[in-house]
Amino acid sequence: MDQKRLWLIVGAAICLLSAQLNAQAAGAGSCDVPVVVADYFNQPVRNLLPADFSVRLNDAATPVAGASIEAGPKRIAIVMDASRNVPEEEWKFETRMAAEFVQHARPGDRFLFSVIGADTPPAELLSPSEVAARLQGLAGQTNERIYDALLAAARRLDPPQFGDAIVLFGHHEDTGSETTAEDLQNLIVKNGVRFFAVSFANPLPPGFDIRKPVQKTSLSKLQLLSSQTGLFFSFHPVASLNMPGQLPLFENFLSDVYTWIAEPYRVTLPIPANEGPAKLEVAVGDMESRKVHREGIHYPRSLHPCSTEKVSDSNSERPTANQRRQ
Repeated sequence: MDQKRLWLIVGAAICLLSAQLNAQAAGAGSCDVPVVVADYFNQPVRNLLPADFSVRLNDAATPVAGASIEAGPKRIAIVMDASRNVPEEEWKFETRMAAEFVQHARPGDRFLFSVIGADTPPAELLSPSEVAARLQGLAGQTNERIYDALLAAARRLDPPQFGDAIVLFGHHEDTGSETTAEDLQNLIVKNGVRFFAVSFANPLPPGFDIRKPVQKTSLSKLQLLSSQTGLFFSFHPVASLNMPGQLPLFENFLSDVYTWIAEPYRVTLPIPANEGPAKLEVAVGDMESRKVHREGIHYPRSLHPCSTEKVSDSNSERPTANQRRQ
């Protein structure tokens, strides 16, 4: 066989292999995942490149096709627990801190707003000033159907957009909902919505004695759900916040959380063509030099295949961090 014919055969084989790989990639598609990387002081770590992320799907190493800060406008559902189970002092903190949270919104951010106990579903998307106006004069309602309220908020965010989030100010236990925890989790996790919550109740049982060994308690379903989406359920008892110097620290914490929600990394991953969700693991290199705690990387713990039809999201406007209203 002469050298010219050999090169023709090799070239044809390379073209065939390339076509097969392209077809596989096209069939697999890709998905964008919101990932927050925060340092020891809860400040976002910026300027990370795709090579800085290490990702595993179903325990298999997965290449990162892209990673950049997504600072475009976000949709956030604010859910307030105004049920009779919320003491007046907690309710005051809920309304006050929800108003504080919304103050960090950027001009393009939009909000859904609903109150647990009111039978009105979340209305149209609101501006930060409209949310602040509705927070004025709210009064306690009569039940604690948290699952129902969160499901209604998630449905209003369907079809999803990148970076959608639900923020609950209230308790972590549901009473009286028709919605099951499984129904709620299926929609929120499938749509990639992030769920963060704050409670001003004391999570410790009555009569708790700090001198005795701490007994392990199981997490509530809402705590597990928040963790599944990559965030957490945060407890800040009224008595603790009333101590000198604690309230400013908590307000700074809310500001940090808003930044996490508003400006995550958009990490693009190739997704295998399967029907079910894939277990997701995300790590970052050089964590020590970047002062990143192992609990400072926030991302959804599972990933559903993305639709081939892209929903119009927040890419059209991408304000920088300096454009946030303080």
